[in-house]
Order: sequence, then structure tokens, then C-alpha cells
Amino acid sequence: MTAPEVALDRPVRAPRAVLAPHRAFWFVGALLALFLMASTAPSPMYAIYQQRWDFSATVLTEVFGAYMIGILAALVLFGAVSDRIGRRPVLFAALLLEIVSMLVLAFAPDVGPLFLGRFLQGVATGAATGAISGSLLDFQPPGSSRGATFNGVAAGLGMALGSGVAGLLVQFAPAPTMLAYLLLIVGFVIALPLVWLMPEPVRDPIALRRALRPQRPGVPAGRGKAFALLATTMLSAWTIGGMFMSLGPSVAKSLVDGTPYLIGGLAVAAMTGVGAAAQLSASGWLGQRAVRVAAPTLIVGLATVAVAVLNGSAATFFAGSAVVGIGWGLMFMGGFRLLTALADPDNRAATASMIYIVAYLSATVPSVLLGMLTTYAGLTTSTIVFAAIAALFATIAWAGTYIRH
Repeated sequence: MTAPEVALDRPVRAPRAVLAPHRAFWFVGALLALFLMASTAPSPMYAIYQQRWDFSATVLTEVFGAYMIGILAALVLFGAVSDRIGRRPVLFAALLLEIVSMLVLAFAPDVGPLFLGRFLQGVATGAATGAISGSLLDFQPPGSSRGATFNGVAAGLGMALGSGVAGLLVQFAPAPTMLAYLLLIVGFVIALPLVWLMPEPVRDPIALRRALRPQRPGVPAGRGKAFALLATTMLSAWTIGGMFMSLGPSVAKSLVDGTPYLIGGLAVAAMTGVGAAAQLSASGWLGQRAVRVAAPTLIVGLATVAVAVLNGSAATFFAGSAVVGIGWGLMFMGGFRLLTALADPDNRAATASMIYIVAYLSATVPSVLLGMLTTYAGLTTSTIVFAAIAALFATIAWAGTYIRH
């Protein structure tokens, strides 16, 4: 056996932790917010990319789809790896890849590197998602559901800040398609040493060679039917999230004259920011109650958005987006809480990865289909169709909470 083979078969070990578990909890939550800030940062830039490189709404949603495909590939291949080799090595590798993706996006000369950068970013985010979600459950106070709550709040807040701040930078700062990425790189570089200072909750990590063998994410045996039923909550929430992150800026821009890039960023921020606030205010709710309140709220908000597009009213659109945000936040929080309750301590990252596979599939497929519909039928028709389909999914999720096993 050669020296490299010996090193490869040794369990992955990390340096002694410095951060206390409660500080590590807040750090990994902030890291999740940073990853999701980066995920929505390109949203207000899409209008500039379209003008520069003259591509259609179909290509725009395909760029968004490339990010989602990267996430799904990482979740399927590496989503459960942190349960086996530890959280820290996975997070460190994800941060390095995220930095590379930010550099590709910052200096993209045409739409090809844009696809590549978003795909690499998706892989990095997908690899980090399982490890971060598992860490939040590992570090939460015993007997609490703070990990699931903070997971949703950090996600919503991160997406809101990413699109909102990027919109401001695109509108008023120099280098509109570069500066936001460079600032995010600084944040990821700062996070690198902090990852190695957090505790490692995975005991007895196995050899890296064995850990990298594909192992599909999943749920504990005997809980598949319950997972499938409760996963309708992710279908509802992320169909809406995918539409707002891909086509939402274009809808908002079509309703407002002047400052279009800032308005495009605010369209995503309105939905995700209000969603994060809703999760904080309802953090003590049971998951079932959150879903039952979320569904009718989403339907009302989606109807308001549809009316706004038909009437050409920006004020009504943003009001509807805020109402949708309340429903989105509660649906995401309630569904995530119900689904993570199915996990055992030994498969937390695997279960969290399976949740996000459902979520990102729900965001990807409808968004790409709506992009194609927009190209041929127009933005107004696509928005009405989206609102109707998303309302149906919300109704299915609501009904699912009344089915008893």
C-alpha cells in the first residue's frame, strides 16, 4: 500500500474546536444565509445580462435551472457525506467551490460562463446545505425545534438580502455585474477559518474513500409515506420561490418605469424578507398549524399578484408579494419542521438533503416551463398560469395535514 493510499483510508480528522456549540449554531445559520444571499444576488442582474447578450426568457430560466441542477446533483451525490466524514470538511470544500463560482460569475464575458458559474454555485450550495442543516439540528438546544426554525429564517433572510443589496449595487454602484460577487467572496473567505473552529458533531468519521461512494439521501425506514405526504409543503413553497427568483424581477420591471434593476431585486426581497419575518413571529407554532395558516394566505397573495399583473399595478404587485411572502415563510417553516421530525440523529444530513431535493426540483421544473411559456405567450399569461398552479399546490399541502396515518 502506497503512502497516498494510507492517507486516503484514514478517518478524516479536524483540529480541536474553539467555538462553543451555541456560537457554532449561530455561525452555521449565518453561513446558510450567506450561501443563499449569493443564490439570489444574480436576480437583479438578469435584465443587464439579457440586454448585453440578447437572450430570451427561456434562456433566463435555464440559467436559473443550471443553478438548481447543480444543487440537485450535489444533494444526490454528496448530501449525506457530512453524516459520514463530518460537517467541517464538507463545509470547507463547499466554501472553496463557492468562491470559484463567484469568480466565474463576476468575470463572465457571455452567457456560457454564466451557465457554468451558476452550475458550480449550485454544486457548492447543495453540498453545503445538508451539512449546514444537519449542524443546525446538532447544535440546537436539546428538546427544541430551533434548528428547523432558524434554517427557514436564515434562508429567507439570506435570499432577501442577496437580491435587495445586489439590486442597490446594480442600480447605484460601479461595476454592476461584478461588485456584488466580489463582496460575497470576501464573506466566504472570512468564513473559511471559522469552519475549522466549530465543533465536529459527527463522531468516528469514516474513511474518505468509503464516504465518497454515492449514497442517496433519504429518510429512515418505514417513514417514506409520511415524508411523501408532508413533502407537498415543499412543493408548494418552492414552486413559488422558484418563480419569484427567476421571473419575479422581470414582472416587477414591466410594471415600473425607472430604476428597473433596483425594483427587480426588491421583488425577490419583498417575498423572502417578509417570509423570514413571518417565520420569526410564528417560531413557536407547530408545523401543522403553520401549514394550515400558510395555504390560504398563499392563495390570497397569489390572487393579488394575478390581479396586479392584469391591471398593471406595481403597488398591488408588491402588496401581493408581501402576502405571498407570509404564506411562503410559514409553509417553508412548517413543512421543514414536520419533515425533519422524521430524522434520526444518524441521518440528519441525509434527510435534510432529501427535503431540499424536493424543494429545488419544485423550484426548477415549473420555472423552466414558465420561462418557455413566457417566450411564446407573454409575461402576463405566464404569471396567471403560475398563480393558478401554485394555488393548487398550496391547497394540496393544506389537505395533506388532515390525512392521518
